[in-house]
Amino acid sequence: MRIRYQTAHVAAAAAIAVAFAGCSGAQNSVSPSPPGSGSAAGSNASTGMRTAHSLSLAERPVHSIRPYTKKASIFVTNYASNDVEVYNPKVNDPSPSATITDGVDTPSGDCLDKKGTLYVVNENVNSIPEYKTGQASPFQTITEGLETPGFCAIDSKGNLWVTNLGSVNVTEYPKGSTSPSTIITDGITFPIGIAFDRKGDMYVSNRSGASGTNVQVYPPGGSSPTMTITDGITDPCGIAVDAKGTLYVTNLSSDTVTEYLAGQSSPYQTITSGLDYPAGASVDKKGELFVSNYLGNSIAEYAPGSTAPSGNSITQGLNSPEGTAYSPPVLPKK
Repeated sequence: MRIRYQTAHVAAAAAIAVAFAGCSGAQNSVSPSPPGSGSAAGSNASTGMRTAHSLSLAERPVHSIRPYTKKASIFVTNYASNDVEVYNPKVNDPSPSATITDGVDTPSGDCLDKKGTLYVVNENVNSIPEYKTGQASPFQTITEGLETPGFCAIDSKGNLWVTNLGSVNVTEYPKGSTSPSTIITDGITFPIGIAFDRKGDMYVSNRSGASGTNVQVYPPGGSSPTMTITDGITDPCGIAVDAKGTLYVTNLSSDTVTEYLAGQSSPYQTITSGLDYPAGASVDKKGELFVSNYLGNSIAEYAPGSTAPSGNSITQGLNSPEGTAYSPPVLPKK
């Protein structure tokens, strides 16, 4: 069942209905009217060509994409236009270098493994297509064990982990498998974001529940949380952990990103600049942070330790961006 809601933050801004179950799911069902869905979203001023946003699913081309494990790339899921755009993050406000549409339908989160396999979470159709390096058509698709899936993450063994809002759990898929082997429910109340640190600890954000909003921390191989983070958590969605163990949590309706040093449960600093309904987050190996602004139709970049966005940004080709995955990814050590 699709679960949507409209915050007062959004209502005050021309009553825009925000629609994605992962990071905007809650109590009230509304019809989506995503930002950027007008005529401007259907053209690319820099090329003069129609983008995938203006085409029907049947009309959209399926582009081949260059191998992306040997050079930096960002994969952004556009919830409103049913595609994944690929960008070069080293260029200020780049145009998409590729667009993936085959197998993509209401994409929320995405993640990458060390071989460059891309996983796209389709939350409305309960599927996760998988794409090999440089390919724009999935080689297999996961459907078993999914119920309104939100975000995904890869552990040290290459296993895939997925948050399920509909079934209120987190499912694990062994590397290469399409069937879940582990289902975690303890501490899970409204799961959205998920990430692993280099030590293998798993972080899951809960947007609501009897215990309120929080981020739960699970040890490697554990099914019960050993730490619950509530300080600085107001409306958590996306999660990222850098190579130093710094945790980043996007808080949607408060337009903030709270940062926690490794092993700490209180934030050491909070980002408030450059955010407009921040959803997904990802990091590179240097500690640069990338945040997708769902209402702002942008990807904001922050230098390590900075609370102000850098001069680099991504705005072209975005249409309600939710997930963001950086390649090469920062993954747990074996």
